[in-house]
Amino acid sequence: MLLDWLWLTTRKNLGVRRIHMLLDKYGSPEEIYRAPAQDMEMLVGRQAAASLQDKSMDEAEQIAQACFRLDVRAVTIRDASYPQRLRSVDDAPVVLYYQGRLPQFELMPAIAMVGTRRPSGYGFMKARQFGTWLGEYGVIVVSGGAAGVDTECLSGALEADAPVVAVLGCGVDICYPAKNERLFADIRRNGCLLSEYPPGSPPVPEHFPARNRIISGLCNGVLIVEAPERSGALITAEFALEQGRDVFALAGTADNPSCAGNLRLVKEGAALVSEPWDVLREYSRQYPKLASFYAPDPEPPRAKQRRTKQTLLRQAAPAPLQLDTKYVDKPQPKTYIDVQEPSGALEPDERTILAALQDGPVCVDDVIDGTQLPAGRVLSCLTMLEVKGYVKRLPARRYERTGKS
Repeated sequence: MLLDWLWLTTRKNLGVRRIHMLLDKYGSPEEIYRAPAQDMEMLVGRQAAASLQDKSMDEAEQIAQACFRLDVRAVTIRDASYPQRLRSVDDAPVVLYYQGRLPQFELMPAIAMVGTRRPSGYGFMKARQFGTWLGEYGVIVVSGGAAGVDTECLSGALEADAPVVAVLGCGVDICYPAKNERLFADIRRNGCLLSEYPPGSPPVPEHFPARNRIISGLCNGVLIVEAPERSGALITAEFALEQGRDVFALAGTADNPSCAGNLRLVKEGAALVSEPWDVLREYSRQYPKLASFYAPDPEPPRAKQRRTKQTLLRQAAPAPLQLDTKYVDKPQPKTYIDVQEPSGALEPDERTILAALQDGPVCVDDVIDGTQLPAGRVLSCLTMLEVKGYVKRLPARRYERTGKS
């Protein structure tokens, strides 16, 4: 019964790993409930055993009543609807609580997007942009629901009508941060709010590092959008590596402190990302439908359709009446930077790196060794060369020239 699971997970001084050990030995919460006290003390220690001797179901019943009142569903690790990918994690939550609809994680790729609560303007833009793009490619976007990068990537995925999951460090009925109330309401309608903590649980600091293992455990891979050297997003990346998940880092600039964590991850082997397909190509065999979405233009199909419709509407609109012509001594300033304009004038470092790639595909580490340039400058130059069309990124952190001269 669900009440037995709720009773087991509310025992003090026990912890998830000890609960898994007891389930392996006794098979079910009902058998743990009936187990002799002397056996428990030998298995889990005196304090945890004393907690297990408290057979009161009052707290479990209160949680069940709160779930019914707040429309919160509880799923145990033995239920068929429990996400299979998360179930394989050693310290998987024994009970999950959620509001909304739990996506079918086995039918489509899931990517976690995480980063700092105080991103730069570039980080804000890329979080929402990649959230929208991945959502339009058919990806389940998972994040933590915090301010900053988490909020932007979830908002972007919602714009694409994609299923999203926000994993919280409190009860799913608690809105934290408070300014995300409208966002969480949208997530309940288009995905779910998820937590291992029962309704009413406050957002205490120790909940959030533990929450990160669920974010990575649900997903095929984790994309670090923007993270400084000391960031909770890097904890998620560590959990991902322990769980055998892929880790991706969005390309940033070497002189931006908000990207210091990204650069460190790339040096340690994370895949450098500049467009959504850099992430999704890793799963194109596992999910063959992904390849049908891909085109050389990284803009996903729905975004392209919206842009085409807007262009047609502008073309159909009558031209404004020209009442006066104003001549100026200099061209109007641009509101954007066209990366194609300077493509013919390469920087010295870019020319050096192109020369290192003249004999065929080369690993990033070999480029760094061959050019004797700092790793950060090499990664930054490779990103710009890729944007300008001079190089192409291959799997296993290799690059090759495209033939453009």
